Amino acid sequence: MADIGQPYSCYQWGNGGTSGVPMVTDDSGSPIWNLFNTGNYFPSTVFIDHTMKVYYQDSGWSSTYATTKVNEMLDNLENSLILAVTDNISIVNGDGDNILNPGEEFELIFTVSNNSFYIDANDVQASVSNSSNIIFDVDNFNFGNISVDEFSTFTLNGIVSNNSILGNNSFNMNITSTYIDNSGNEQTEEIAYNFEINVSLNQQGFPFDANSEIKPSPLVIDFLNNNQNQILFGDNNGLIHVIDSNGEEIINNIFPFDTGNQIWGSFASGYINDDDDIDIAVVSKSKHLYVLDSDNLILDYDANKFLIGTPALGNMDSDEDLEIVFGSFSSSPKLFAVNIDGTDVEGFPLDLSKSQKGPALADFNNNNKDDIVIGTEDDEVFLIYDDASIAPGFPFIATNKIRSAPSIVNYNDSLIIIACSVDGVVYGIEDDGTLRFSFIADDDIYTSPSFLESNDGLMIFFGTENGTLYAININGQLYEGYPMGSNDGYQFGPIVGSIVFDDLDNDGLSEIVFGSESGKMNVLKSINSIYSELVFYDSFPSSNTFGYASSPIISNVDQDDDLEIIAGTTGDVIVYDIKESSNGSDYWNIYRGNNHRTGFYEYTMQCVPGDINFDTVINILDIVTLVNVVVNLSDISGDEFCAADLNLDSIINILDIVTLVNIIISSDV
Repeated sequence: MADIGQPYSCYQWGNGGTSGVPMVTDDSGSPIWNLFNTGNYFPSTVFIDHTMKVYYQDSGWSSTYATTKVNEMLDNLENSLILAVTDNISIVNGDGDNILNPGEEFELIFTVSNNSFYIDANDVQASVSNSSNIIFDVDNFNFGNISVDEFSTFTLNGIVSNNSILGNNSFNMNITSTYIDNSGNEQTEEIAYNFEINVSLNQQGFPFDANSEIKPSPLVIDFLNNNQNQILFGDNNGLIHVIDSNGEEIINNIFPFDTGNQIWGSFASGYINDDDDIDIAVVSKSKHLYVLDSDNLILDYDANKFLIGTPALGNMDSDEDLEIVFGSFSSSPKLFAVNIDGTDVEGFPLDLSKSQKGPALADFNNNNKDDIVIGTEDDEVFLIYDDASIAPGFPFIATNKIRSAPSIVNYNDSLIIIACSVDGVVYGIEDDGTLRFSFIADDDIYTSPSFLESNDGLMIFFGTENGTLYAININGQLYEGYPMGSNDGYQFGPIVGSIVFDDLDNDGLSEIVFGSESGKMNVLKSINSIYSELVFYDSFPSSNTFGYASSPIISNVDQDDDLEIIAGTTGDVIVYDIKESSNGSDYWNIYRGNNHRTGFYEYTMQCVPGDINFDTVINILDIVTLVNVVVNLSDISGDEFCAADLNLDSIINILDIVTLVNIIISSDV
């Protein structure tokens, strides 16, 4: 099929297949062969009439017999009613993007033409049925009488429901007509016309065909410094793409930039060299780190190691510039920390185990410099200080490989590492390397942990290869309503990209957004403030031809009054334009939580120490609640834990009861 359109001669076409056998099209599965096979070979000639009826497929025929068949078909053609149908859709009261969205109205204009030789069409009637997604204003309509070489039109009005499933909606229109044949007999003609109505939330100009798999999570920034947002991503061809909000690729003296090999890690962005131009840091399997702004290649650092994880930007020394931190996946692997001038941060590179994903950064030793947390192929989680020394108590040894980037949360002034091993275990690790909790999921985990605050405390989200969505608290306990998966009727598909959040409809609650390898974009809406009861957001899940290879990002790409969901797939970039007014809020709405890709989250406690029942008064009722927690070992939320852990030892026990009693007795409240 790739040769169609080439200026080949008939001889070239007829002898272009194997051993000179004509090969005009791909007959995979042999549908053409099965249709015309006669005596285990194709006939040299086949006659098909205007109704697509096969008249002749025998071999050994004579020219006289063939002429008879052609004349027979012509006679039938002259005595037949031949109607042709076309349709054209236009959007009424839409948002102006020429894309039919849920909730919009449309006009569908059908044109029926009479292409007969001599036969007029009488009383041409049509009928079409509504679907659950699309409602038409009438079910039956009339085109009237249509003479030879004339046509008639009818405008069908319709509306798309707000919760319409995205994609092509198929319909069948039945058309009937009477006519008088050449013998004076009245006949009835019935035809079926199939048409489709595509309902989409695609941003105008998208999907963007990259002709390659896109493993990195896209980045949305004003990269060109023109007060407009661009989408940046890398692909398996090794190219760095910059496209605008209309899906047009920026082409200049540097972009698309060719790194020379596959790009698996997402881009980190920031003002790395402290000028006025935003920069991106990109690593490639070409073994190079690249730092670029919109006009220049600023740094080309040869690591001489395969680089596949997402780099992170942080401040690891005393200067004003940001440093770039990344691991490697070669033999004799290393952990790199690089200055913008191409020099290594003192003590780096550090010999370390293979790392498939990127690091997380936070200041663990309170010296105003970022430290590094990274997981390895040797089942390890490292905490490495800014001076390249390994923190006491580390590495933490997991039960299997760490193939998702760890995340860090500042919880109650304590930095806690959340890491997932590929065998489905989630670890909460204290800054001294001790285990705070471990949680066992139902399948392999490739998602990096994400954070969401609710009225029930801090929620840690991740998904599994088995298509199950989890939310646990800071003590490794499941939140109410979780896990969610196929057993609960949620056919999410395998979750490999991390979970992101934002308030799409401006109701004060974030939506939960993630793609799957099976090509579903899942958007979940909570009907309460603790995210325990979820339903699919209108028009989702949306099915895509290609699977989602990475985490989505939620951003206002086109700078209007609503948000977009942007994601890379195994073949293109999807941008869903959510038609609800919202400017979002300060949620974990991007892979690794921020443009620096640090994987760090600062949790703001919603508690008063001692007020365990949240009645704004610290009294004996709080003692009763605390005793019940200790005696019954009952599960409590993160904020309840915050209020109950009065001695800040991360354990709720009798010592906290004693502390609370003393507080009340001393009237120190």
